[in-house]
Amino acid sequence: MDNNALTIFHLDDGRELRGGQRQLLYLVKELNVLGHSNTVVCRKGSPLHKAAERKGFKVLTLPYFFEWDPVSALLLRRALKALPPSKFPPVLHSHTAHAAAMAWLASVGLCGVRVAHRRVDFVPGWFTARFKYAKAHSVIAISEAVKEILLKADVPEEKVAVVNSTIDLDDTPWASGEFAAYRQAARADLAAELHLPTDAFWAGSLIALVPHKDPENMVRAAALVLQDTPGAYFLIAGEGPLKERTEHLARMLKVQDRFKLIGYRKDPYKVLAALDMFVLSSCEEGMGSVLVEAMNAGLPIVATTAGGIGDVIENGANGLTVPPRDHAALAAAALRLIHDADLRARLAAEAHRRREDFSSPRMAALTLKCYETAIENFKRNRHPLE
Repeated sequence: MDNNALTIFHLDDGRELRGGQRQLLYLVKELNVLGHSNTVVCRKGSPLHKAAERKGFKVLTLPYFFEWDPVSALLLRRALKALPPSKFPPVLHSHTAHAAAMAWLASVGLCGVRVAHRRVDFVPGWFTARFKYAKAHSVIAISEAVKEILLKADVPEEKVAVVNSTIDLDDTPWASGEFAAYRQAARADLAAELHLPTDAFWAGSLIALVPHKDPENMVRAAALVLQDTPGAYFLIAGEGPLKERTEHLARMLKVQDRFKLIGYRKDPYKVLAALDMFVLSSCEEGMGSVLVEAMNAGLPIVATTAGGIGDVIENGANGLTVPPRDHAALAAAALRLIHDADLRARLAAEAHRRREDFSSPRMAALTLKCYETAIENFKRNRHPLE
């Protein structure tokens, strides 16, 4: 394929601005720089819609009433039909499972290439696997673990490529050499807001309070840590359906004064920079892009081995890993770091160095290769219902 520009529609039906939506924005930014035409196809008024408009990205809004919504499909189909003739067919890149259904409906019988992104590490149902992934022209898995799950669901191996999630290093809110000052200010602000002592040890995480992130595992581990180090604090930034259950467990374990749910934060780096250690307690995880943000903030990391976390964290090199759903092991690893400043510094330094392996330009280059594969598959296997 030559350097002619591609026309790409990025479909996401999410109602929140979480890791997957941030990845979409990073990708669009880099593909715009490379001269390709990108349109973010999202819900009107959603956080993604607002973020894309703030960045000056082209946007198409759909109602996304439900997964196989014909109204949204017709609106997208109309946009596809209105495109001027081009050397290459348009690419419909679905960043969520529901959006993959929309891409299939909208492009039936048209000249359009479907690329499906898979970010979660659980086995899709037969219908989902067949119509959203196996019938896509290319599939992007965010980790080797997710790729293996897709292969077990009979998605053809030649269609699946691994492209790890990433960070936009340009979004780092401190300039080179200014991290210490940024950290001091962030810590002072959070300490004042949350009434915390600045000289205490702060562990924490940025997670949605949902089952696969297993926040209850974090509470139980925190309770064990606090038995040994009662002056520490755990700060969890995020919202979700398990909020009340998590708060209740913290009260039951009598750690509610030290285990604080601080809500969703628009400035994640302010929280990350203020922490002394990052903890990820997931029992399922596509990859854990927040780990790369923690690496960029130079944090020592404790995480489980769930899903694709192994693509990011090498145990003993740039973090410590423990089995999922094992709060005792999670607590032991956290205590090991709390009591060993030299180990914290070594792991944090290596984590910061490895953040370059997850840069957004690299992710964009690998994604373009997936688009090339998808276009070739489309040309070879074109069929009105494929």
